[in-house]
Amino acid sequence: MINLKRIKFLVQGLRNLYTQYGWRMLIQKGGKLVWVAVSTRDFKHTRRILSGIISRHSTAIGYTDWIRLYEKLDEVELAKQKELAHALRYKPKFSIVVPTYNTPNQILIEFAESVLSQTYPNWELCIADDASSDHHVQIILDQYAAKDERIKVIYRTHNGHIAEATNTALASATGEYICLMDHDDTIAPNALYEFALRLNEDPSLDFIYSDEDKISFDSALRFDSHFKPDWSPEYLECCMYTAHFACYRTEIVRRTGGFRKEFNGAQDYDFMLRFSEHMKKTAHISKILYHWRTIPGSTATSMDNKGYVLDAAIRALEEHLGRTGRLAFVKSSHYKGCFHARRQIEGSPKVSIVIPSAGRDSLIRGKNLDLLVNCIASIKEKSTYSNLEIVVVDNNDLRNETLAALSKYPVKFVHFMAPVFNVAAKMNLGAKHASGEYLLFLNDDTEVITPDWIEAMLSLAQRPGVGAVGAKLFFEDDTLQHVGVAFCNGLPDHIRRGYPGDDPGYFFSSEGQRNYLAVTGACVLLNRKLFQEVSGFEEAFAVNYNDIDLCLKVWQKGYRNVYTGQAMLYHFESRNRKREVDIQEQDLFLERWGNSVTKDPYYSYYFRADPPNFELGYLSN
Repeated sequence: MINLKRIKFLVQGLRNLYTQYGWRMLIQKGGKLVWVAVSTRDFKHTRRILSGIISRHSTAIGYTDWIRLYEKLDEVELAKQKELAHALRYKPKFSIVVPTYNTPNQILIEFAESVLSQTYPNWELCIADDASSDHHVQIILDQYAAKDERIKVIYRTHNGHIAEATNTALASATGEYICLMDHDDTIAPNALYEFALRLNEDPSLDFIYSDEDKISFDSALRFDSHFKPDWSPEYLECCMYTAHFACYRTEIVRRTGGFRKEFNGAQDYDFMLRFSEHMKKTAHISKILYHWRTIPGSTATSMDNKGYVLDAAIRALEEHLGRTGRLAFVKSSHYKGCFHARRQIEGSPKVSIVIPSAGRDSLIRGKNLDLLVNCIASIKEKSTYSNLEIVVVDNNDLRNETLAALSKYPVKFVHFMAPVFNVAAKMNLGAKHASGEYLLFLNDDTEVITPDWIEAMLSLAQRPGVGAVGAKLFFEDDTLQHVGVAFCNGLPDHIRRGYPGDDPGYFFSSEGQRNYLAVTGACVLLNRKLFQEVSGFEEAFAVNYNDIDLCLKVWQKGYRNVYTGQAMLYHFESRNRKREVDIQEQDLFLERWGNSVTKDPYYSYYFRADPPNFELGYLSN
């Protein structure tokens, strides 16, 4: 699982460098890892650092191995769950709503048996058969209805397709919560138990969703696991990520109006978008509770199979954006099932672009380039948003040729005169001299790619509850430099750094938009009032972590930080440059945030930490 010889070698080599953390060695005893802290200054901090070392040098594992290691659902565990379920103080009733139509014999049986195998007993299965022509469907459904009184079957006299059939099943539901399920899929035996546990922790929850995977037609193989982020509303406007298996408060379902037949194919997405406009509290269960069957011709197999689904999804998104703002556009991205959605910008607020610069040159595309001049030229010549202000914070030593090249652009220069390098202080100084309603902090080694990059970021920043907005950044060779930031053991890192530029990401994480705890400060936009509310950049982080600290302060205030793939720029940071971190700044960052971000709500703890590429790995604790 973990190469102990490698760990021992790493610890030996790092001992002299990290003695200030209060540890000396990691030893193997009795086949187990034993933590040895020589100094007791901060044992938790010590353990976090060592856990990070182990996780950063563990290997990736396949999904089959993950199931074997971490999905403990043997007879003993299931029997224990049944006992605990009976002892719960609050026993909500779940109505599982399912439309059926010509479901294959064995698949229909597997679906029904997965419901009957639930360790939590207070449920009802509401089935509406949509006038199936295959006679075995009624025979099987009648058998199960006779077998368990919790199973209710309604036979429709004409085929109305999935939305109408679902509404028929929904009409017979009497539970406090609705659970949606497809007739050819299965649920894990602990699915409803996990929902009930969470509702006992917080009965005010309106919506709960889980992780899921796919199963082959013959049920022989489980694959394509989807370990989802915690509630991510901006991600929902990119794709139907909550999908199955979900639990909806019935009162809100009734208020929402059920399913609309004009959105058949994407009726669940349309329903979820409308439901999200009314719900208040959500929860995500980080367990695989749903198995989506891949049947030839289904969307589980490929979006190519049902083109009308994409059209319906786009219309559902358009209506959602219109109800929650003013629609700018919704269109398919390069990848089917992933959408680029945008609301119109309210008014024309001034955006101040604050650029800290040392007036450097760099070899770009084989030519020696003045980075600051190239950056500002790309902003002014490519950007379609006009109400801009550019504030350059320099050291009062820009070369005459740089100043001459910039003289044709309206640039405000602010001189940073402190004798010690401090990029956080530089950006704070620039913000003080900026007059815009929104502040966009930008590295001078960037270059605009998409002309509407500011519109893409600003339209998100204007959304209620949104804090910092980050962009999609590329290295010079068109590989990914930034598509969001993930945390492990309290420390941040860029996701999928170095992946091909056309990488769609993990369930569209690179292509679309998604919530994260943090985005890079190389290109980040937020409301000026919010920036002031969190006291700007922490100047104790002179070099590292000032951008991450800013994002976490915003998150701590209850705002959502967003990455968007609709805003694209080059970031000419050297891909091969050794990333050096000041150890004192790292220590300060961990003391401030380490306990808050040991688990990243937007990046499953089942994923490897280094690199954070959404690969399954061995847990470090």
